[in-house]
Amino acid sequence: MSAIIYLLRHGETHWNRAGRLQGQLDSPLTHNGIEQAYAMGHTLTALLPKDGVNFWSSPIGRSRQTAAIIAEIIGHPFEQIQFDDRLKEITLGDWDGVESWAALDALAPEEAARRRADPWNHQPPNGESSQMVEDRTIPFLLECETGGCHLVVAHGVVNKIIRGHILGLDHEATFNLDRPQNGFYRIQNRQIDFIEAVGPQ
Repeated sequence: MSAIIYLLRHGETHWNRAGRLQGQLDSPLTHNGIEQAYAMGHTLTALLPKDGVNFWSSPIGRSRQTAAIIAEIIGHPFEQIQFDDRLKEITLGDWDGVESWAALDALAPEEAARRRADPWNHQPPNGESSQMVEDRTIPFLLECETGGCHLVVAHGVVNKIIRGHILGLDHEATFNLDRPQNGFYRIQNRQIDFIEAVGPQ
């Protein structure tokens, strides 16, 4: 059987709600984010194979918190989750934690303008470009595609880059992909389906 990858984004965080730039800094899940994680876990229970799954997560706190909730629901030991640095969110370096993109325009107008001119390749001070994120995440994807069932909890930008690569999208189209937290993606044979997460009835 071909590999199946369930690609999830962490639940909503307090900084998500505030519009703050998180990067590799962290913020805990909101009550809504916790409910989203529970809903994803309950939805996955009907989809995952009975003989086990390879459970992967970004080591950043919001993904760890989401993964812990899901692991409890699906009966997967937390200590068997594999935390992989390649799944970390893009770091904006000196910009991590800035209140908003609008605030960044005021804080560093020249750098912000350079980012708008070439968002894929622009590297913030002490941060990463999207190309750098692709360079570390696609090898992870290719390893998963060799076989088995994989459950992956990661981040908005990371997941967009993985999906854009699979779909063969250009950089602009990849940037325009959505970043839902109310469901997840199933990837099989390079086909991607969105599955809405529904809690217990």
